[in-house]
Amino acid sequence: MKGVLEAAAPGLRAEFHATQALLKSVAEGATADVVILTAEGIEQLAAAGKLLSATRLDLGRSGVGLAVRKGAPKPRIGSLQELKETLLAAASVAHSKQGASGIYFAGLLERLQLTEKLKKRIIVEKGPVAARVASGEAALGAQLLCELAPVPGIDIVGPLPAEVQTYYAFCAAVMKASKKQDTARAFIDFLRTEPVRAAMRRNLLEPA
Repeated sequence: MKGVLEAAAPGLRAEFHATQALLKSVAEGATADVVILTAEGIEQLAAAGKLLSATRLDLGRSGVGLAVRKGAPKPRIGSLQELKETLLAAASVAHSKQGASGIYFAGLLERLQLTEKLKKRIIVEKGPVAARVASGEAALGAQLLCELAPVPGIDIVGPLPAEVQTYYAFCAAVMKASKKQDTARAFIDFLRTEPVRAAMRRNLLEPA
């Protein structure tokens, strides 16, 4: 949602982290007025009694894609075989350590028996994977399409092939600890508006 919120709500005070990092922060006592997480993350916080469940809003979903540095040749990834060949041929492949897409992609590499065959694997602990691609540190980066979309200096190759694609849904909710619950609820309502949905589509997030 970083690109979406920067486009639709400039000046909004927000912190952006990977899902697992945010869940860890909340478990350690961090609070906010509104949290936006994967659906699984929201369910985990709801089960822990951290959210006003009635305020939950399903936002949309995005699939996993690959990106190269801006202007670089785009490899073929339209089929599973092409994806395998592209990954093996890449000088380096990057994915996140704690993000939902990074965890999925690491598992996919294991399933495809490619983990030990890659020329160089870069596991990004903090910050967008696409930034490593834009800088030239990584030749190929895997991340959610909605996370790739707002990063300058890259070209999106496309989504993973259908047979290994996965989608992550995102939701928002007000935290019980919020001291500004009326304002937080108003922000949830704002997330339903067409300007936000249009920004979601531009950032490759399919609105719910």
